[in-house]
Amino acid sequence: MMKSMIMQNGVTFKELEKNIYAWVCQIGRRFTKEFLERYDRMLMESRDKKKYRNKGMRQTTVKTVYGEVTYQRTVYEVTEEDGTRHFVYLLDETLELTNVGLISTNMAQLLVKGITELSYRECAAKVSEMTGQTISAMGVWNVIQALGEKICEEEKELTEDYKKGHLKGEKEVPVLFEEADGVYIKLQGKDRKKAGQDKAEMKIGIAYDGWRKTGPNRYALEDKVVVAGFSKAKDFHEYREAAIGTMFNLDEVSQRILNADGASWIRKVKDKSTCFQLDPFHRNKAVKEKIHHPKACQDILELLQAEKIDGVFRYLELYRNSLCEEGEIQDVEDLIRYYENNREGLLPYQSQGLELPENPEGLEYRNMGTMENHVWSVLAKRMKHGHRSWSRRGGNHLAKILAKKCSGKLYEVTERLRRPVFEEEKVEELYGEILTSAKAPKKDGKGYEYPTIGHMVGLDGKIQGERKRLLYMAGY
Repeated sequence: MMKSMIMQNGVTFKELEKNIYAWVCQIGRRFTKEFLERYDRMLMESRDKKKYRNKGMRQTTVKTVYGEVTYQRTVYEVTEEDGTRHFVYLLDETLELTNVGLISTNMAQLLVKGITELSYRECAAKVSEMTGQTISAMGVWNVIQALGEKICEEEKELTEDYKKGHLKGEKEVPVLFEEADGVYIKLQGKDRKKAGQDKAEMKIGIAYDGWRKTGPNRYALEDKVVVAGFSKAKDFHEYREAAIGTMFNLDEVSQRILNADGASWIRKVKDKSTCFQLDPFHRNKAVKEKIHHPKACQDILELLQAEKIDGVFRYLELYRNSLCEEGEIQDVEDLIRYYENNREGLLPYQSQGLELPENPEGLEYRNMGTMENHVWSVLAKRMKHGHRSWSRRGGNHLAKILAKKCSGKLYEVTERLRRPVFEEEKVEELYGEILTSAKAPKKDGKGYEYPTIGHMVGLDGKIQGERKRLLYMAGY
């Protein structure tokens, strides 16, 4: 019946849904405008009148998930003790709109979630399609840069607290597993010229306290901490330690184990007491790239698997001496040098004679080597492919948001925006005032079952055409 009624009147359900959604969004905007202006008046009446001098009203607009809300708020002149004067908006300070511009918290969270999977243009299109708000790709970019800047500021503060010894995580674990790697990201114009190269290395670090079984032959890293960014080795190490120290009490960790590819910057940040293991993926990849004869390649991999490290070096020496081509000889010497520099890590940590404490209940200690998968899932999937290139600033900000997501802490990106800004009693009071002030319906018995500001917005203006048909169908 509904289908036939819609078709007879020339309106599809899709159109009906879109129109109703637009009306609901308009009601939400009107309600929000009324609420903010009333709250601003409450702030004006309760302010310190000697400090805040009323200088009239100013208009502004905030982007919400149901569209742009334009409202008036009071501007105040403040005179400091030294005689300097400046102007403030008490309502804007209450809303903390300066954090990311005139964007609501819910809107910011939608953009952050979207940008971890989609390009800026795709994210803008998807958010505009799913909400009552229209936002451009540049608008999304501006929000992400503002949030990324906040994350960087918080990282600096966290690092300073760590240096001063003020950080001590609550979780106490006997063993801490760590992995580190780098991935090269394409740079854009100015940064490419400044660096004198097309790419720059993005550093990634992960820490966790073991593996928890989640299903048949399925395991998940426990309490994972992920950090990433364009940083110098020293700065990266300091923040990595600070991030780990926020989660774990490092004073109670009896053994730290690091899995990495042996890059020079990783060796510099490795603590002397940390057990080092050369990442199995990179260890085996080096053999496949440098040894050109399949039989020799297979023999070396088997020796590594059997943990016969001295045998590996003897085999490599004999193999090198059997070659006559300069290029092949150079490749073997590069492999020997790589293995010599990381000789201590050629054995897996389980075979290095460590006396590991008993693993906590519910956790297992398994083979390390998840870094390559994390490089893909954290950064490469979003930043490396599809001919994408980045400025150092923009790429760094997005990398830090992606690291938060991989840590299961994406909410922290907008956490500052999540704290309560309105007093609960005042909110309830304003809700009551707004709803009470709504006008009575024009027809008896046709009251509204949702909050409106005086009337249904969809009834504004001349009732004709499609609007007339929809209202007729709704019983008006």
